[in-house]
Amino acid sequence: MNYWKHSLLSKKKFGGTPEDYLHIHKFLDISKLFYFDIKHRILLHNTYGIDLSIEKFGETVTNSEGRTIMVRDISAEHCKEDLLGVVPTLNNWFKYVDDTLLSLIKPINPDDSKLKEFILRPFIMSGLKSTLIITHSNFGIYLTKEILGIDYALELANYLDRSDINELLQYVKLKDRWQYSPDLQQLKQIDNGFIS
Repeated sequence: MNYWKHSLLSKKKFGGTPEDYLHIHKFLDISKLFYFDIKHRILLHNTYGIDLSIEKFGETVTNSEGRTIMVRDISAEHCKEDLLGVVPTLNNWFKYVDDTLLSLIKPINPDDSKLKEFILRPFIMSGLKSTLIITHSNFGIYLTKEILGIDYALELANYLDRSDINELLQYVKLKDRWQYSPDLQQLKQIDNGFIS
């Protein structure tokens, strides 16, 4: 589902206009810029992505009707719409990983504590070294720019040598139905014109 369709569903669920929610849904789908495949969802369609959405946009947004909506709720609905009603953790996504991936990840240790906390957050949230592909990659450099700014992104780029998220995602396996099935009822509502 594209971020405009997610925005239409948010309008139905929370009121206001689709434009009130577009920026949040677009952020959750920025991984498509790096991996235009269903596996892009591994990177931000989870509680980690929800946490980053809150960090980027704040705890709440006020829609055009003046209603205050929690960014967490909008982001969680995005996940549910794409993943059969599931809001997964990083552990749910990374439970089937080829062991080769672990040998490709070279954890970095920047001097700046803010950057260090940011790039280690997937590991801190999951306890899984494999989740570091999110921040130890070209996608991680982009995420760092989005959350911390360009100076931090450039600093991270200096630490990374082999960091193509396209290559790294090949080692994460999708085996559960929710990982590749959208909520078909929600799609039908959009396709049948029930949401405008």
